[in-house]
Amino acid sequence: MANYVVAQYIRLSLDDAKSDSMSIENQRLIVGKHIAELDLPDVKIMEFVDNGYTGVNFERPAVQRLLELVREGKVNCIAVKDFSRFGRNAIETGYFIERVFPLFRVRFISVSDGFDSADYEGDTGGMEVAFKFLMNEYYSRDLSKKIKSAAHERMRRGERVTKNCLFGYMLDDKRKMVIDESAADTVRLMFNLALDGNSLAQIAKRLYEEKRLTPNKHKGREKNRGYTWELSCVRAILLDEQYTGTYIAGRTTKVDVSSSKVVKQPESEWYKIPGHHPPIVEKPLFDAVREVLANKSHAKRKREVGTSERYGHLKNGNPLKGKVACGCCNHAMLLSNTKNAKFQCKFSRIAADAECHKLSVSAQELIEMVYEVIAKQVQIILNIDDLNEIGNLDKRMAQQAEIGKLIALCLEEKRKLYERLVLGEIDVADYKVGKTSADAELDRLNRANAILISENVKLSADKAANDELRSAAESASNENSLTRQLADLLISKVYVYPGDRVEIAWKVSGFGGIV
Repeated sequence: MANYVVAQYIRLSLDDAKSDSMSIENQRLIVGKHIAELDLPDVKIMEFVDNGYTGVNFERPAVQRLLELVREGKVNCIAVKDFSRFGRNAIETGYFIERVFPLFRVRFISVSDGFDSADYEGDTGGMEVAFKFLMNEYYSRDLSKKIKSAAHERMRRGERVTKNCLFGYMLDDKRKMVIDESAADTVRLMFNLALDGNSLAQIAKRLYEEKRLTPNKHKGREKNRGYTWELSCVRAILLDEQYTGTYIAGRTTKVDVSSSKVVKQPESEWYKIPGHHPPIVEKPLFDAVREVLANKSHAKRKREVGTSERYGHLKNGNPLKGKVACGCCNHAMLLSNTKNAKFQCKFSRIAADAECHKLSVSAQELIEMVYEVIAKQVQIILNIDDLNEIGNLDKRMAQQAEIGKLIALCLEEKRKLYERLVLGEIDVADYKVGKTSADAELDRLNRANAILISENVKLSADKAANDELRSAAESASNENSLTRQLADLLISKVYVYPGDRVEIAWKVSGFGGIV
């Protein structure tokens, strides 16, 4: 067997890190030792590690790379320490082991569970394995509930504070919130400016002019333009009661243990502890600023905005809404609510020296430009007769079937040769000569078959991609303008640059690359 690929998968969650038996090194040792004991010739070992990821879902980078290689036919075997390392969700894990891996002829080994799919001939191990899956899932959910309960108890005591705490504060060596003067000075300036009647945009402009670091830049999480404040960030700081010294936690909660989605909690469910940490602004100042912002918002809601009423339907019906981004700063370009609507980069509107300052593009012109590109690509794709290389794939599949027949004949010849030896029709010397010749031919056929299988898998994948490409082109050919349905089918993002330059990120592979 040549180039037998074994994928060694290792997963360590944050809770597993507390146990030496679950360490990455220990998992690597256990799995590696078992692979060595299998005595596989010409084996190639690949390692995939997800460090700090939960096992209740498959939203993990390393396991996604592994599954992609499985789909491409580049993995022969997957080995893990135990079932829970691969996944704790019974349904999803069982689906891969029972359905996906057998389809791609991938062997699955769980060392500590004594499970090897090669021993079950298509079965997955029966009730014992199913019970282990269920126990892993139950353990994960039960552990999650206990962790969540402990977290809420820490919130009640005001002890749940993250390392990257509220902008304007930092943690001391006792994990207590203390004032970070460099950032706190910016917060005080913002409150004073707001109290003087400055708008959010005016405050953001002042902060930019004074080169005041944004929260992300201050914490080292942003590399470029760390002085460009978003209005939503300014507003969030001005409305955060924690700057008065009140601890607040529990504003959001996870929908489910297996989900990363969070939802907002009503204020009645929050945990609040006054006097928890030193205030940056006094309560009277905070209340006064909140009242100023409330009055401005209230006044705005009371005004009759004629353009919104007259042209709001045009904005909502725009096929590119939510798909246009600035090519310079990568922020979403917002669509104006006017008759001659434009997509505008408002992130850099306060940064006069930014490359994309006041960058805008006519919405109608952008729609027409994008549709023109789509129409040209559709014409090219539909005029390519052999886009799918169907004849080539069919020919190779026929060759694979023929080689399969030759392999069966070769095995039959070896069987007959052995029968002749047993019946005394040939001696041992003649048997060895005949067997050596048959083995050499069988090895040649097996290697040729392996090459064909690999090439056919790639061709099949290419055919599927090209089928999708042609199907998308046929769908687009039925439209005489850019519709929302067509945009959702083909376009991931439209990037706009200064100088009327536009780049399109396509959803369908190859759509923009046919020339």
